[in-house]
This record gives sequence, structure tokens and C-alpha cells, in this order.
Amino acid sequence: MAIKLVAGVCPNYGTVLDFGAGPGLFLHMLGKARPDIALVGCDPYMEPTYPELKYAESIESVAAQSVDVLTAFEVCEHLYEDELDALLEDTSRILKPNGAFVISVPIMCGLAIVPKVSNWMIRSRSLKSEYTPAEVLRAMVGKPVSRPKNPRTTHKGFDFRELREIVRVRFHIEAVHMSPVPNMPWWLSSQYFMICRPKT
Repeated sequence: MAIKLVAGVCPNYGTVLDFGAGPGLFLHMLGKARPDIALVGCDPYMEPTYPELKYAESIESVAAQSVDVLTAFEVCEHLYEDELDALLEDTSRILKPNGAFVISVPIMCGLAIVPKVSNWMIRSRSLKSEYTPAEVLRAMVGKPVSRPKNPRTTHKGFDFRELREIVRVRFHIEAVHMSPVPNMPWWLSSQYFMICRPKT
């Protein structure tokens, strides 16, 4: 879905910058689908694995109005409040006036919380979970669950609805998509995508 969405909003011979690119798998796959696109990664912790990729030294070093599409996939839920604010400010600066900001985040409320918590317990081979049974029930019905102070290694308590309202202050939200089934309601979905445009 990420490749389809970004390929669909990026103009011919445009530039895509992936914030939190990791080793660059998404950009590598996007390049196969759209070989005309200039691919730029940005990740303070990792180097590119694929030789065709160029990585920016930092998002602050990217020139103003030089990017057609900026992506942040499964990143925003791990940012502190000031880091998220800085990302949105930098995105506003480096996007072209008709550019797109494409975000994906996990849905940690609704019915998806049960398989997600269960999967975490299976993978960690533990009967313990970050969520108490009461917190699982709260999340299932869409009520907030407290977040740990350090968001780096956890999704606990993340609420995509709060992020959506923060993003809406600076950007127009042009479209939203759910995953894995695009037309399902959010409370039956696992992942939330937003296509955003700069406010003029």
C-alpha cells in the first residue's frame, strides 16, 4: 500500500524523501515501481543498504521546497513531542507547494489491539504484556491508554487520532487509508495512512 500511495502522488521525475528510512528497503522497492523518481533517505541511525540510494545528512540539511513527497512510515509513534513538532516544521519547509506528506502509523485501539498484544507475547515468549487486561479492554473500545515516558521502543498507548489532530494544524489531510483492507473502518484495521498537503 505504501508503494502504491507514494507512486500515485509523486509527479514524473519527482523527489521522494523517506524520513526514518532504515536501510532503505521501501525506497528500493519504490525505485523498482517508479524508476524515474529521485530517492533520498534520512535516518540518523542507519546507512543505506542499496547502492542506488542517496541519504541526506539530516532533514535540516535538505533544501527548502525541494521535495515532492516526504514519507514517514511507522515513525511518528516513536517521536517525542518536540521531535514530532520539528518534523512537521521541517516537512512544511522542504515540501514543494503542491507536495505531499504521507504518514503511516499503527492503530493501537479497536479490535486490532488483541492480536497485536498476543503477537508481542508470543514473540517475546512471555505471558506478561505492557498492557494490563483492563488497558486491553479500554483500547478495544477506543478509550485512551497511558503511554510510557519513552516512546522509542513501544507502541503502547499511541493514538492515531491525536496525531491526526496535530498534523491537521499544519496540513490539509487529503485522504486516509486503512491497512490491511483499505475500506474497512479504523477499529477493524491495523495501520492508518494519511496523505497530507501543505496549507497555503
